[in-house]
Amino acid sequence: MLLAFSTVAAAQTRYIKPTAEIPMRSGQGRDYKILAIVADGDAVTMLEEDDAWAKVVTEGGIDGWILKRYLSKEEPLESLVTTLKDKNKEMLQQIEDLRERNEELQTSNNALKETLANNREQLDSAAAKYNELVNETADVISIKKNLTKSRQELTRLQQQLGSVTSENKRLKASRNIKWFLAGGGTLIAGCIIGALTRKSKKRRSSLY
Repeated sequence: MLLAFSTVAAAQTRYIKPTAEIPMRSGQGRDYKILAIVADGDAVTMLEEDDAWAKVVTEGGIDGWILKRYLSKEEPLESLVTTLKDKNKEMLQQIEDLRERNEELQTSNNALKETLANNREQLDSAAAKYNELVNETADVISIKKNLTKSRQELTRLQQQLGSVTSENKRLKASRNIKWFLAGGGTLIAGCIIGALTRKSKKRRSSLY
């Protein structure tokens, strides 16, 4: 009796070595039916190992047995070249995308610089207007204070003028009274003198 030992391995990718087309059989031996033909460089998934044979499944979903000596862990050179070409093409596309992105960022950066410059000009203009407004406000406050002082001074002068006017009227009235009294006194004195003069003449005429 023959004892067969097989090892179930975790699914691993293997590649067909550079050879002619390799038959995949339903069992371990040349007497078993050929299920598929795998070509040089095809990728298969190894499910199980048993001495010189390995059970694999193709990308198309066909599973069977194939001699392990036709399997390799290394990807075929042509596949590697194709993969590298694809990666190179992908990297070139990424470089082109990065270049375009860099140009976009450069354009955005220039626009931001211009915007920043405009904002600085507006800020400087606003600061100048603010300072001017502060100065004007200070002038307005100073003018308002002076106006308040002027109004207070005007009120004081008006009060003084009222007092002077009242005093002037009082003095004028007093002067009129004095003039009236002086005129009346002169008139009375004239009357007295005239009367005395007449009496003196009468006396003189009686002596003659």
